[in-house]
Amino acid sequence: MPAHNNDHVSMAVWCPLIPPEELDRFTEWSEDLRNISQAYEDWLSSMRGKSFVGTDIGVLLDRIRILMINIGIACAMNRALAESVQTVISEYLRVRALSMIEALSGDSKEKIAVKETLTAFFSDLRFTRDIFPEEDVKGVIPIMVSLSSDSSHGLLGRFLGSKSKRANVDQEKTLQAALIEGSNILKKLYMRLLSPDPWGTY
Repeated sequence: MPAHNNDHVSMAVWCPLIPPEELDRFTEWSEDLRNISQAYEDWLSSMRGKSFVGTDIGVLLDRIRILMINIGIACAMNRALAESVQTVISEYLRVRALSMIEALSGDSKEKIAVKETLTAFFSDLRFTRDIFPEEDVKGVIPIMVSLSSDSSHGLLGRFLGSKSKRANVDQEKTLQAALIEGSNILKKLYMRLLSPDPWGTY
């Protein structure tokens, strides 16, 4: 379809992997975007048959990293563009992950510790890197967390008023819980990437 100057997003540069509101940044690289779209389709084909059974945080990150690698290969002659696209996708994935973490319950010191751990982990996560998730998650577990009296004592805390106190964090329990919850978050991100509209609001 020919491009029209008055189109907000020209179909000539459409790429389903890139969030629509970001496409205008890449309009001059229509051929590269077609290559990225093809790389995305190839990745979708290779991933759709893979099982979720036994997929931990490391496996899911590897699958997303493969997509990032494919983007780099698709734009082999335009490294700057490949890195820009990878950065945009990573940032959108990160924002979604942090939004999910924010929605998690924090009504106990254990849950607060998991939320703080995952927030630190995903805030610094580079989806293009090969990492050791368990080590990276373990490295950001807080030593202590702030706990208000209303979250630790229920109704009694509400009557007495919210008073913050510090509580020690069980490092091993927090690690295991954070790995499980982090895997759940990544599964949702991964499933959205597999969907027809990865950046929709549904």
